[in-house]
Amino acid sequence: MKRLFVLNGGAAVKPGNKSAFLKIDDPLSTFSRGGINTGDVLVYDAMLKALAYDQITNVQFAHAEDEKLWPKQEYDAAVIRGSNYLTETVDIGNVIPLLKKLKGPIVPIGVGAQAAKYKKLELPKGSVEAWKIIADKCETIGVRGVYSAEVFNDLGIKNIRIIGCPSFYRDLRPSIQIKPLDPANARVGLTLNRYLSADYASNATKTNRMQRALIQAVARRAQNRLYSQGEREETLAIFDKGESKQKHIQSILGKYGLTGDKDVETLMGERMQAFFDVDEWAADAKENVDVLVGFRLHGNVIGLHQGIPAVFFTYDSRIRELSTLFAIPSVEVEEYLPINLEKIFETADFSKVQHVYRLNYAEYHRFLTENGLNHVLPKPVASPPEKPLVKPNLVQTGQNLDEVTGWFQDEVDFMTGEIETLRSRAWNLELKLRELKGADPKAKLAS
Repeated sequence: MKRLFVLNGGAAVKPGNKSAFLKIDDPLSTFSRGGINTGDVLVYDAMLKALAYDQITNVQFAHAEDEKLWPKQEYDAAVIRGSNYLTETVDIGNVIPLLKKLKGPIVPIGVGAQAAKYKKLELPKGSVEAWKIIADKCETIGVRGVYSAEVFNDLGIKNIRIIGCPSFYRDLRPSIQIKPLDPANARVGLTLNRYLSADYASNATKTNRMQRALIQAVARRAQNRLYSQGEREETLAIFDKGESKQKHIQSILGKYGLTGDKDVETLMGERMQAFFDVDEWAADAKENVDVLVGFRLHGNVIGLHQGIPAVFFTYDSRIRELSTLFAIPSVEVEEYLPINLEKIFETADFSKVQHVYRLNYAEYHRFLTENGLNHVLPKPVASPPEKPLVKPNLVQTGQNLDEVTGWFQDEVDFMTGEIETLRSRAWNLELKLRELKGADPKAKLAS
């Protein structure tokens, strides 16, 4: 019997060890307490499909200090599910005792740096020590892009492979064929992310305004659908009913300044889906969408690994490095231009995606093999890339002057209103503070 120990798997495993899902019997109760990133479950699921082990033990990073959860039996391999572990705001030093205790190699698969934009990272001391222990215990660390590789290099860790994210290879195919796209009639699948700021957006205002415009564009097509990737309020709106459902929908509309937009309200009330089983999520995308767009990485990847075209909106280091590595067409949020879905689909260039995928797959195959992991990946049909891609595949839509002028006029009007609102709030707060201090604001004003 071959046993696998996983650090930070984060989901339940189906019989046969080839699929991951979340055990959620009561979505309303679960999501009333907070959201869940189902993208992490997709990464775990893709790892399970590639690896071949009879028994799997999992411990979350958050629980790594609890020795009662440490593996009791001997295991054949230990892996770390890839995620945003290289960041200035997260210290994984609590995992160090477990790392020292584990025997044999510990293989990270798809580790990545997380920052709003490219910069040198100052990682917490605990994280630095943890990664040096891990690097000494494996042949190579699998990182998701060039930026992540640079962060490790700055730590003096050189034994790395740039493999992307395991989720891209979920179908276990050495090559993919991107399906043809009809820009005017394509059924669009959309994902949103309402919590983008700090390390997760180079410009939160631009990101949220671009999301707003994208929601409106998608909502205009009656056949389009919206996927919740574990966002709390969206998921509650899907599973709740009646007045409570409407309250959740109105809250989402208010967040984006879309209250009263009937097309968007219909999209969220009738064509929004959430899945906790990755197999079901992938099957729904395959059956119901022709192209994916949006602000969630794995909301696009759920289609890409099946050959469904996707366009990324890039707003942080993670999305930028992965879309670049796989030559996926992307719209850069920093350019802040109006959204015309048909033009985006017409000008998006998918010609490189298929070729680059074959090269990256070969690197992933080499990585799993050299680390001694028992895997089921078919042999590559190409050689690993000599150098990873570093130039993004940006979509150039050639906006006309009237379209751009109208967009920016609306945006300036919005920003002006926001500034006035903030000034009013600040003044009201100042008055309240003066009252609390016992001052007479009117008297002070008169003076």
